[in-house]
Amino acid sequence: MPDDRTVLHEFKRNAEETVRVSLSVFKGKTYIDIRLFYEDANGELAPTKKGVTITPELWDEFRAGIAAAEQTLQDKNLWHPADQAGAKE
Repeated sequence: MPDDRTVLHEFKRNAEETVRVSLSVFKGKTYIDIRLFYEDANGELAPTKKGVTITPELWDEFRAGIAAAEQTLQDKNLWHPADQAGAKE
């Protein structure tokens, strides 16, 4: 369990699940945690084991993977950045 956690962003994946991006500090080390949460019996968001925790040292590698995924989605015409979607209409 983190010593300190700051939620940076979250969004609903579907009716039952939420994706949450957090900055966590555990035993003095800082991490970015991207994790799937579900609503428990008390109506509170609870973490699942599904997610990834990234150290600042690996952040550039993670971003490179996200950039490659974005480019692939654009190349296949499956996704367009929100700021460019309005310009095409």
